Amino acid sequence: MNRTILLASFLIAAQSIFGQQAELLDKSNSNITDNDLLCVAVDQNGNKWIGTSKVGLAKFDNENFTQFDKNNSDINGDYISPIFTDTKGNVWVSFSNPTDGIAKYDGSSWTVYGVEEIPVDKISVISIAEDKEGKIYFGGANGLITYDGERWSSLELPEGNFTIRTLDISNDGEIAIGHNSGLLIKKDDKWTSYTTENSELQLGTVRAVKYTVLGQLYIGYGGGFGGGGFSIMENNEWQHFNKTNSKIPDHMIRDIEIDYNGTIWMATNNGVIKKEGSTITPILFREGMFKNVILDIALEGETIWIATNFGLIKMK
Repeated sequence: MNRTILLASFLIAAQSIFGQQAELLDKSNSNITDNDLLCVAVDQNGNKWIGTSKVGLAKFDNENFTQFDKNNSDINGDYISPIFTDTKGNVWVSFSNPTDGIAKYDGSSWTVYGVEEIPVDKISVISIAEDKEGKIYFGGANGLITYDGERWSSLELPEGNFTIRTLDISNDGEIAIGHNSGLLIKKDDKWTSYTTENSELQLGTVRAVKYTVLGQLYIGYGGGFGGGGFSIMENNEWQHFNKTNSKIPDHMIRDIEIDYNGTIWMATNNGVIKKEGSTITPILFREGMFKNVILDIALEGETIWIATNFGLIKMK
């Protein structure tokens, strides 16, 4: 009875306030093995791949969750993040604790890559992206490494001591990298560094970057209790959005995704941001402080899959 009431309250709140249908999948109403989820991605067959912080990787086929961990697979790590699905249909998974590695699933089998194959001393992956040629980029504490289907390589970056938090590649091949001290952009084979001192960047820590089809760059900050929010950069012109001048619910932006209609979806420390044109709508799922931490978003047509520390949300 209590479970039904709580789930019903969740659904009614989401539908009546935001006009969205939402369903929460957690340990109380599904066979998912953990509610503390770090990331989510959707493959070409509609499977949802979910990273947890303690129990490995999960696959959701829209009916059941299947667990992959060090006891039953080549995923020899309990901590899974990030997950990326490429244009060839491969699923890329970064895992750690107790072993660090990168795994690729081609739809039938897994291939695991470690320091024997990858030219780094220790594997640290925080963000993954793909360019229009199909090359995969992996960013983290060891800089930027790439995989072209045959070889692993390191991509030279400007000098500096930074950890890559996020990266994206535009349709024109421009690369944006957010790190713990600012933003790097590679255009026409030249890197430009943006900091709070030499640009309008609002905060040093950049946690999310995303290019639109028109070439705008959305920049999400790691605001926490300080400033932040997000900025839009286009042709060296900046727009800034924070809790003072907009309806965003939090200054920490963890993920930015764009759906087929051009609607912007952002994961924050306090709910989801939906941006349609100039209209910003905050979406909260539970009442109370620190109850709406959103870790990651994946898009599947009209469906938004949301990874949280209290389960997986399906929203339409």
